[in-house]
Amino acid sequence: MEANNSSVKKRYRSIDITRGIVVLVAVFVSALPGGGGYDYLRHAYWYGLTITDLVFPAFLTVYGIGLAIVYRKGVKWKDQLRRTFLLVLYGLLFNLIASWSFNLDTLRFTGVLQLFALTGLGVVILSYLAKGWKSMLALGLLIATLYLAVLVFSSGSCEGGVPQRDCNPSGVIDVIVFGENHMYAQGEKGFDPEGILSIFSALSNVAFGFAVGLVLNSRKQILTRIFGVAIGLLSLAFIFDYFIEFNKRLWTPSFALLASGLTLLLLGTLFYFIDARERKQGKVTGIPLWYLEAFGRNSFLIYFGKMLVFLLFGRIVINLFGREGSLASFLFEYLSGIVAYPHFVYSGFFVLFWSIIAVVMHANKKYVRV
Repeated sequence: MEANNSSVKKRYRSIDITRGIVVLVAVFVSALPGGGGYDYLRHAYWYGLTITDLVFPAFLTVYGIGLAIVYRKGVKWKDQLRRTFLLVLYGLLFNLIASWSFNLDTLRFTGVLQLFALTGLGVVILSYLAKGWKSMLALGLLIATLYLAVLVFSSGSCEGGVPQRDCNPSGVIDVIVFGENHMYAQGEKGFDPEGILSIFSALSNVAFGFAVGLVLNSRKQILTRIFGVAIGLLSLAFIFDYFIEFNKRLWTPSFALLASGLTLLLLGTLFYFIDARERKQGKVTGIPLWYLEAFGRNSFLIYFGKMLVFLLFGRIVINLFGREGSLASFLFEYLSGIVAYPHFVYSGFFVLFWSIIAVVMHANKKYVRV
């Protein structure tokens, strides 16, 4: 990784702010113990949809937008391959730390960073087939449709004729490719949320974002096209939901479409109130916008760094007052004794931690890239 100075090129502030909102929400819900007792603030058990479920696909959608803008003059393959390699390597190292042991026989090969890396590489390859935003959008829809067909035709023998935790294609394909010992929870859950099929489906999110990035590059009918794509994806999401419901664990097509649609709807709204307005009235300022930009400009550091921090807080054991426990358990126990809503204060502690880092780095124009 390296810290770069701010680019002199004009940026679409709405992208940074959208990314900042996504990352800020990610920090809050990820740090919230047990979702604070609210189901909509933790991952859905199987079918269903929560705020927490939407965070990662939203992040991937904005990632796709950024890739299209970065590579508007052509793909820099050396940089892309280097980025892919490093992300996969970091993902494997994170899995080693998460297991809290150095056992290569049970090292999980898949993960969030690996999915992030491979979908980025995948969409760059697709960009050679799709020269315009419409064709990239079509490829994203093709991926979603193909995955829907796989889920429908492979689930005929499952309960209700739809994928279940113990009856789904991930439980077959990922076992064959990786082996049970190298899957999520050593295959005991019956699926891998970042397995082969999830990577394939998540590629559609990055493709949808890439398509909108091409729209931004064209500088033509930006608002109309962003809102058009967003509404189209949302409409298709509910059509696809009729066949296979929203499911983050399997990254169902309806889930992917809905997440990207909502993300692009947010982006379009922010573009209207910020970037479009700035063309006529000058820069739109305000502390909240600057704060969200701070999160957005260092989104990679914060989004993936939070995972490592939460992991270490839960794994590092200390002896305090004659008792052993993790940093996380002692902090939560302490908060439980002095505040009425310890879950939210605990989460707020991590939001404050990352806010300080984001604000200081943004003020000094230091941004972490891979």
